[in-house]
Amino acid sequence: MVTSPIKSEVIWGPSIERSGGEYIFETGNKYPNLSGIRGGSRISFPRTFTLFGIQGIYIKDRWEINGKLKTTGWNQKSGDARDEDFFLGTVSTENSTNIATREWSYRDSATVYSGSRNFADGKGKSTIIENRIELFGRYYFQDANPDYWKEGSGFFLSTGARYSYFKYLFYDVNQFIETTPVFYAPIGLGLSYSNDLWEVFYGGGYRYSKNNLYFDFSFMPSIGRIKTRDFHVQRSINFFSENYGFGWNSKIEVGYQFNPTWLSYFRLNHRRFFSEGRFTSQGGLTVADLTSNLVSGFKSHINIKDFSIELGVLNKIEWGRGTDKTEKLESGTKEKIETNESN
Repeated sequence: MVTSPIKSEVIWGPSIERSGGEYIFETGNKYPNLSGIRGGSRISFPRTFTLFGIQGIYIKDRWEINGKLKTTGWNQKSGDARDEDFFLGTVSTENSTNIATREWSYRDSATVYSGSRNFADGKGKSTIIENRIELFGRYYFQDANPDYWKEGSGFFLSTGARYSYFKYLFYDVNQFIETTPVFYAPIGLGLSYSNDLWEVFYGGGYRYSKNNLYFDFSFMPSIGRIKTRDFHVQRSINFFSENYGFGWNSKIEVGYQFNPTWLSYFRLNHRRFFSEGRFTSQGGLTVADLTSNLVSGFKSHINIKDFSIELGVLNKIEWGRGTDKTEKLESGTKEKIETNESN
């Protein structure tokens, strides 16, 4: 009996991941608009939470296909958030380009506007719920092997896609507004902010495996689209954004093999996503908010800088083990029968 090689090349494993970083939405204009105002708004959320994951890997020859599901599982506290409205002056700066492909320049900042003065400022707490699905493929060169338990070293090419849905709640907000007299008071729930993010990655890396240890590094630029819904509870107004942008993802991974079927790994991930687009408004209570519904759109920037530390285990499913034992027993029984018949 021959065991199919496809079944013996399946790997699976759970993981836990701790994230950190920042998510920033900004809009504004450094030069006066039709109303003569130079200013903008900024919403900042921390990216501090824990993800639980499960993954499945299929390997064949030099190919590796990896699929993952990750989730926070519930609304987790993510830290302190902030909602600002500001004026911009002549010395203020606007740096909207983070990745300039033509000039081959890179600016690693999630903030677009600087040198501003806030006329409204809300500070409070935030929670997040996030779900992800990923699918990546690799092709290995030289002596590198997609099987984590086999020795070898070499480069690989990689591509894949990731979809993320995440939603923030901004609550226990203390609000400041520069009025006469100045307003400063707790307002409770500030806003809810939901996101749909698609990212497509392409790049490569290097794998080295020797004895019971392996090392893996990859770097993948990305393109993506993010659609958001920002609902301001106190103003009863929705802001809908659609942005497109560029980014990158890097990964450093070290693993240790316990035995021929089990191993553990430590992984450090870094991700950047910088986008620009437009947003529209719907609803509102004031004349200014209702008038904004008639405008075709406003400029928006959504930038993400985050990192994560991931721990996980992998298990190679040995489909043929039981079959091999059965074959040996059957073979031994057959030999005994033939021996008895000959005697």
